[in-house]
Amino acid sequence: MRRFVKFIKQDSANAAIEAGFLFPVMVGVMCGMIDMGTALVTNQKVTTSCQIIADLLARDRSVTEAQIQDAVVAGRLALMPYNTGTYGVDIAGIQFVGSTLEPTVRWRETQNMSENTQVLDRSEGLGLQNEGVIAVTVEYLFRPYFSGFMINDIQMHEEAYVRGRKGLFVQKE
Repeated sequence: MRRFVKFIKQDSANAAIEAGFLFPVMVGVMCGMIDMGTALVTNQKVTTSCQIIADLLARDRSVTEAQIQDAVVAGRLALMPYNTGTYGVDIAGIQFVGSTLEPTVRWRETQNMSENTQVLDRSEGLGLQNEGVIAVTVEYLFRPYFSGFMINDIQMHEEAYVRGRKGLFVQKE
């Protein structure tokens, strides 16, 4: 009985037991923080990517197919060093026509995603007769490094609407 009481009163292994319980929790919290930080940085890069594409296309009175592709590449490069396999972009040249100033898509370029059908509704009221905007939509599917088994992938979505700098509407050649 004395040996049992002596064994119960010993506390030399308490630190090891506590560490054994807390270490997995601390590693889990650290991995979650890394994923959350990476997701925030990636979301900011998606926003920057969308704005870069819009800015590059709004510089001239008209754009060519090559200029559109260069702008998409520049937007994709803004996401570096992250994987761009799930990167998608939809660019629409919208002009306001008629007395009702109905937004009308005059040209469109979509890559690796479906067309954003809401850009017409969201661009309503952004211009006068024969003016226009360029609507850029970027989508990116973020896959967490560590916590992917606990949470699903995160769909990031950003839209930008810009006017042409040198004219009422940016035409596509």
